Amino acid sequence: MILRKKNFNKRNTLATSLLILLALSLQAGFWYKTNHIKPQLGIMKQVPTLIEAKAMAFGDDQLYFRVQALNLQFMGDSWGRSTPLKDYDYKLVYRWMSFLDQFDPKSSFLPSSAAYYYSKTQRPSDVTYLLDYLEERSFKNPEDNWWWLSQSIYLANSILGDKQRAIKIAAVLRGVKKEDLPIWARQMEAFLREDLGETEQAADIMCDAIRNSKNFEDLPQHEIDFFIHFFNERLKTWKGKEDELIQYCASRPAPVNTP
Repeated sequence: MILRKKNFNKRNTLATSLLILLALSLQAGFWYKTNHIKPQLGIMKQVPTLIEAKAMAFGDDQLYFRVQALNLQFMGDSWGRSTPLKDYDYKLVYRWMSFLDQFDPKSSFLPSSAAYYYSKTQRPSDVTYLLDYLEERSFKNPEDNWWWLSQSIYLANSILGDKQRAIKIAAVLRGVKKEDLPIWARQMEAFLREDLGETEQAADIMCDAIRNSKNFEDLPQHEIDFFIHFFNERLKTWKGKEDELIQYCASRPAPVNTP
């Protein structure tokens, strides 16, 4: 009985080993025949219709927005991939951002992605679509989106080299009706005008920033000194002292809000 049991165990062990070897052989053969086949993965999904999105949201628009906004940031970087920003379809990026704004027009997530992430594309012309998005969003409510106006000015001027477009945006930013708007935001158009050699227009805009400052006299001394230096040394439109600056600006015309 003992001899029969040992022979039975040996046969079982041999059969198991053969099955494992066969499985490994089949697995190796399958890999050899298919290892060159790669899945056709796209970078970005197409934007759904509003009806499709509402159905997928199941009544929770905020959850849908957060999930899709996060997915947008990582599209193209799934399944072990890392996609260069220049390979994205920026028309589609623009469409996604404009579409998702319908679900949360106040969130800073999408404009942050546009200004700080997607704008790092290796192909500067792509930034045009990001600028279109930031402009459309910001122009609807400049008071709440003044920061994105300032970022749009940077993109237009420094990335695209389009000073006229940057001036147009800066004029909107200067006109924001917000008492605590930083004074540098109202000055941005003046710097752009200075670069174009439009010193008189730049002086008018700097004076407009002073007039719209809630308490100009209470500004830090270094900021007041900068105004004096800007007029005296850079624009060369005025030579005077600190106590004469407000009177000087009172004599200058108010600038128009279009370039």
